[in-house]
Amino acid sequence: MFTSSLSHAVKLGLAAVAVASPTGAAGNSSCGFNIYEHMGNLSPYFQPSNTPSSLSSGAPRAVPNPLSDEIGTIQGLAYYIGNESSMFSAPRAPVPDALAFLQEGWNSTFTTNDLSPIGRQQLFDHGVALRLKYPQLSASRVLAGDQDRVVESARWFMDGYFGRSANSTAPLDLIAEDNKTVSWITPMDTCEKWTYGFGGALVSEWGRTYLPPIADRLNRLLADSFPGVNFTASHVHGMLYACVYGTAVYGKDSSPWCPVFTRDEILSHEYEYDLLMRGAFGYGLPGDMGPVLGSLLVSNITKFLLQDEEGADNLALHFGHDTSIALGLAALHGAYDTDFPPAGPVDPDRAWRTARQTPFAAQMLFRGLDCAGDEKRIQLLLNEANFDLSPSGCDSDDYGTCKMSDFLASETVKAALAVKHGDARWQAACSA
Repeated sequence: MFTSSLSHAVKLGLAAVAVASPTGAAGNSSCGFNIYEHMGNLSPYFQPSNTPSSLSSGAPRAVPNPLSDEIGTIQGLAYYIGNESSMFSAPRAPVPDALAFLQEGWNSTFTTNDLSPIGRQQLFDHGVALRLKYPQLSASRVLAGDQDRVVESARWFMDGYFGRSANSTAPLDLIAEDNKTVSWITPMDTCEKWTYGFGGALVSEWGRTYLPPIADRLNRLLADSFPGVNFTASHVHGMLYACVYGTAVYGKDSSPWCPVFTRDEILSHEYEYDLLMRGAFGYGLPGDMGPVLGSLLVSNITKFLLQDEEGADNLALHFGHDTSIALGLAALHGAYDTDFPPAGPVDPDRAWRTARQTPFAAQMLFRGLDCAGDEKRIQLLLNEANFDLSPSGCDSDDYGTCKMSDFLASETVKAALAVKHGDARWQAACSA
């Protein structure tokens, strides 16, 4: 989480969360459609339109390789193509251009969970950019969740921000990610009732709706070229993952799978990531669980922004996960939708869009603003775009900022700040 202070007496609470993200895909960028902005929380970093048209413009995470369950799906696709190499290498009719690469065979070269070269560059660049934008800020320590790719993300960011003196300038403190350590970075780990399956079940339901038609389309498209071809819904899922992670690991336009899909199919896949993140780390969690878990981030941020110690840091750098950001938004009632059906239809104007809120190398920056002649204000920049704080219950101005006193007095924020790990509200949401 970043926090800071500007030259005109602005104390910036910059909260940045570091996790993992990809970069790029091929084709499909015509007619104003950019495929790379519709990959959910696996989207390459970009500055999205979080700032509503009514506002004036004014925790990074890094690109990883696939998670273990995702790589299994990709490998299932690779096994099928490998086992049918005699069919794919000898087409009976001209092969559609987008799928011509199948004649040469295709295999997965992904590893699991590792930070990719693009991820390293993104985090380094974020560090340089922050130092240049706020040269008057200072941080004497850096905090990161104790997971390999998060720690590596923090170190690359520190190299960009502090330079070669990073190790001696600010020690990197690690906080355990386990079911015993209370942490705003991974609050779900100490919530007995929480399970990733809350999101996974929604993904499965949506997959039964949108994946089979894609498999049918591809099989019909390839029937003359490869008689007997039988891509399944699971294979299609692997293709989509291969598109997203191929982009993440090797760069935009590097994956042969991305041009295979239509615009609507990519948008359907994007909805899968939204369902997953909302279901496992947002409003889709049962009862009060999402806001309760996200309350730890709100408490952490406000405590830092309200500190007034002589000589204290005016910048806090914390590195966690995209899930940390998602839970924080839930606690502040940001990006809320009244309906989010797991079987569709998909609302193109939905507020919860993980590609915009938690792309790879996402940044959540809270700023405490001490403006001359005005009360202290609070502002949230999500991926460098102003994010309206009024859904939390305070009156925001043209830049989405609220008076700090109004923000703290809103029912949503008061409720978040009142939560203590293990108290009655926590137990009601988390006790198994």
